[in-house]
Amino acid sequence: MSRFLSRISTLAVAITVGGCGDGSSNDGDIGETIDPPAVDTRPEQCLEDPMNSGYCLVWADEFSGSAIDTEKWSHELNCTGGGNNEAQCYTDAAENSWVADDMLHIRAIREDATGPSTVDDDPNYDPDDTSGSGTYTSARLRTKNLGDWKYGRFEMRAKLPFGQGSWPAFWMLPTDWVYGGWPLSGEIDILESVNLKVGGEDRIYGTLHYGGSWPGNKHSGEAYQIPGGLNPADGFHTYAVEWEEGEIRWYVDGDHYATQTSAGWYTTADLENPLAPFDQRFHLILNLAVGGDWPSNVNDTGIDEAAFPQEYVVDYVRVYQCTENVETGKGCASSDGDFVHNPGLEPPQAPDSEGDELVIFDGEAKPPYAWYTWTAHGDINYTIEDIGGDYGQVAQITYNTNQGIGFYQSDSAYDLSDYTYVEFDLRVLNEPVDTGAAGLTFRADCGHPCSSGDYPLDMPAPDQWTHFQIPVLDLVEAGLNAGSVNTPFVISPTWDNQMGAILQVDNITWTR
Repeated sequence: MSRFLSRISTLAVAITVGGCGDGSSNDGDIGETIDPPAVDTRPEQCLEDPMNSGYCLVWADEFSGSAIDTEKWSHELNCTGGGNNEAQCYTDAAENSWVADDMLHIRAIREDATGPSTVDDDPNYDPDDTSGSGTYTSARLRTKNLGDWKYGRFEMRAKLPFGQGSWPAFWMLPTDWVYGGWPLSGEIDILESVNLKVGGEDRIYGTLHYGGSWPGNKHSGEAYQIPGGLNPADGFHTYAVEWEEGEIRWYVDGDHYATQTSAGWYTTADLENPLAPFDQRFHLILNLAVGGDWPSNVNDTGIDEAAFPQEYVVDYVRVYQCTENVETGKGCASSDGDFVHNPGLEPPQAPDSEGDELVIFDGEAKPPYAWYTWTAHGDINYTIEDIGGDYGQVAQITYNTNQGIGFYQSDSAYDLSDYTYVEFDLRVLNEPVDTGAAGLTFRADCGHPCSSGDYPLDMPAPDQWTHFQIPVLDLVEAGLNAGSVNTPFVISPTWDNQMGAILQVDNITWTR
């Protein structure tokens, strides 16, 4: 049963009347004393007096009404698969989420559904779009722009669902995406579990996501098993994180089981800021996913349809902030000293920028960049050739396909927004078969599907070096997020007319 921690301030006024009269003064025979109003000294944001720890309640939902409070939660409505090949469509149907008996219920049901194929925050989101589909329905609630916080204690009491394919979560995403798209701006997973009770599965997980754009996205976290062999699907337990400047701690039923610090997280969008990306405001999310890449790799594969419907039942969600220092969240930490300090991951070495140039290739690929290819069929051969003269060693690219690209890419994305041009030298040793339709295509990428799009170039005359200078602004206007570039150079002859082309490239740089 939910219980709301309420505080009612009262004003006590004592009035003492001695004697009676006609309203005129009579030397104090009638005395009246009024105690001064009680002074509320609690911090402005607090709904309650601070606890001994210094934390005070600033937001709560006890789910004591008859409906989901739309002033605290909104539903996300989509069939995107959550970026993890999940099987559900998220709806706002009463069958998928409701409040009853002082509890929030989120139910995943086996039923075919359609809906938007983009996430709700996508500029192209259309609530009437039915191009997305799923084989289950469920719900995903969030507090975005209704409840957003930087630092605090975030707590939920809940009973988790079970069965192969069940994936409940209580987590946080950035509200403003200051450092760019996922996971550049971070993700805080307060609680996740998958496939509870399948093969004895009884673990919950607390995790951070950060780093660079895919494939440079990183995560670090810890698993936890409730003492006494208790399974989170058999009863209610309390899950929480305490997040302060430079540190995040995880708790189950008050047991502090893991800590991570800013020494082990980073965003490639701002490697000079040791607190980033966990120094901005985040909001809360409650959802029950079905299937996907992670559950399929734990205990079993696929989804056990017989296990559904499943319910995720939430008693309450509460948010506290530290009155010792609201700005940093520091001074209210609770710990029994017996926890895992997860070291996280060190940030990658940023590209070596020499003066006004970021060198991608100059006789060799410069770290952190390496050469990759993608083809629909056939292959692209890449070699380093020593041609002597002014150029020495150059990259030689032979297209044994009509549909392929070659590119220099790093594991992480970097902020290249202060560069003005992409420059490189290129020589055509052999033209494609159809010389009349021959051309070149350049682009730069900021993590799929973020890209500059195709930037056409004229095919230069064979056997002569040509210098290209492409304005970064043109790439940005075509869609490139220059603040998060992981692929600064992509080249190919025109699509469907590549077979037999041989290109040489050198002196690839981004210049200021």
